[in-house]
Amino acid sequence: MNQNLKLRITTALIGAPIILGLLIGLGVEGVAFFSWVVSMGMIFEFSKMFFSMSDAPRKTIIMLVLISVIHLLNFWFTVGISSTFMGIMPLFFLSIVFLFMVPKLLNYGGSASLNSPEGIQKISKHFSELMAACFGLVYACWLPMLMVSIRQTNQGKYWLILTMLIVWSSDTFAYFAGKFFGKTLLYETVSPKKTWEGALGGSLGALLIALIFSHFFITNVSMLEISVISLTISVASILGDLCESLMKRAVNVKDSGSILPGHGGFLDRFDGVVFALPVMYAFLWLLS
Repeated sequence: MNQNLKLRITTALIGAPIILGLLIGLGVEGVAFFSWVVSMGMIFEFSKMFFSMSDAPRKTIIMLVLISVIHLLNFWFTVGISSTFMGIMPLFFLSIVFLFMVPKLLNYGGSASLNSPEGIQKISKHFSELMAACFGLVYACWLPMLMVSIRQTNQGKYWLILTMLIVWSSDTFAYFAGKFFGKTLLYETVSPKKTWEGALGGSLGALLIALIFSHFFITNVSMLEISVISLTISVASILGDLCESLMKRAVNVKDSGSILPGHGGFLDRFDGVVFALPVMYAFLWLLS
């Protein structure tokens, strides 16, 4: 067993009870707190990856404060703000704040004007970071907030745990299936180590775990429905993993962070989860 695998297992053994305690033992409040922690960790790493201008610390603080306010409002209101008209307001607010940063950017380190080559270059870069921030707000804030929405459904705590189990067991089984049987690359340009054999092994392993879990805790849904949910979520988690790999390649980094030994950062650990959450929520809406 190599050192990285030992770290992964140790971190999982420590982190799993904490996560289960928040998702099950502390009710909706615990889930809301956990989703906020995930969002804060993800957006902090996202900001480090995509904000490179002189005002990067200011932009990061704005993102962290805005996400905290959104999570608070989402918990406070009965209907999640991401599913109402209020969902577009944070993007509007973010755009206005970034717009007012332009004068400071143009005057930083000199007297660049809007029409000068230096000014045009700064405005172009600033606009690119604004677009990244808007994507980050959806990716690292609204998607994690769906944990709260899932928890509030019938048997929500079990559905939420099932979502996590499918994603993480898919990742674990894919690791070992790819290690021993992997030959055909899945998407070499984005992720040179992932294979079709690993993806298939991960999906089948997650399906087995999902069927066992649902047999004991979700008895009002058929095995066929659980199978469809499990396989679909496995595919969604793979797409989420590839999406994060693409982001890391875009900025040429190996891991989004190092806060979780053996796993990397929050983006590395929850990239599949945030893609799986809307899929699970959609299934629950269809089953209701």
